[in-house]
Amino acid sequence: MPVRIGLKHVVTPKETWSPEEAVQQYEAEPLYKGQIVFYGPSNFTRWSAVWGNVPLRECILGASGNPCAVNRGFGSSNAELQLYYYPRMVRPLEPKVLVYFPWGNQNDYTDEETWEIAQRVIAYTFADFPDAHVYLQGIYPLRNMTPARIEKCIRKNAWLKEFAEKTPNCFYLDAFSYEPLRNPDLFVKDGIHFNQEGYRVYEAFYKEALKDELARF
Repeated sequence: MPVRIGLKHVVTPKETWSPEEAVQQYEAEPLYKGQIVFYGPSNFTRWSAVWGNVPLRECILGASGNPCAVNRGFGSSNAELQLYYYPRMVRPLEPKVLVYFPWGNQNDYTDEETWEIAQRVIAYTFADFPDAHVYLQGIYPLRNMTPARIEKCIRKNAWLKEFAEKTPNCFYLDAFSYEPLRNPDLFVKDGIHFNQEGYRVYEAFYKEALKDELARF
């Protein structure tokens, strides 16, 4: 399968953006090893003070009360970019847990191609860290979703669920069925990204979904 985007500078009809810059910013941060790594696109990227929200690291705490989560979301990233940057974004952190959301801006990739590439990210994780736990987050309900889009999201989430069910140490997180996330007031104007209240609910979702993992920290 050919690479269909520029891996360091992505050109879209609306903008040109640099995932390389985002990765370099993360590489300048302290290196927290053996924790819970959140890896994916802008739903994680915006869980930060830069976007006016309480940072993920301050929200997801272990049973000890200490931070145990590392945010490695980079906005508009797709599975191809996530695979390309895995050696720099994930591997150095030696995660005990990887929370992975592959459905970002797919650019010119089909749903099937995106999922095929995303499975390589998962395979790399288990190859590097055989005892790691991987959590695959499904698409959450966006505001004003059409019936066609809902059907598409359900289909894509089903792939993650089926994969998790047959893969040891892999778990599916059903954000789509989490009723508190269905509140349309949880989003900023674009209807896709959360506002601060949305991230408060997102935090509650993850604290419940990862409660067994948080008990280890």
